[in-house]
Amino acid sequence: MVVEVKLKNQNIRRLDIDDNTIGILEKENINDLGSLCKKTKTELKKMDISQNVVKQIETQLQLMGLNLKNNL
Repeated sequence: MVVEVKLKNQNIRRLDIDDNTIGILEKENINDLGSLCKKTKTELKKMDISQNVVKQIETQLQLMGLNLKNNL
């Protein structure tokens, strides 16, 4: 649990994604992994983030033991 909290406080720049995507996320005030985890895949796609990049983000979060919010 403590590790998860520390991970969620880390900057999104920790992810291996392109600067354009980082810029889109930061423009939406998504600056840390915790904020990113509160978003669904659909919400990310609506920000003009491609399906491939959304999958990259999802995979990288899962490798850290984190997940995007589920679509309901």
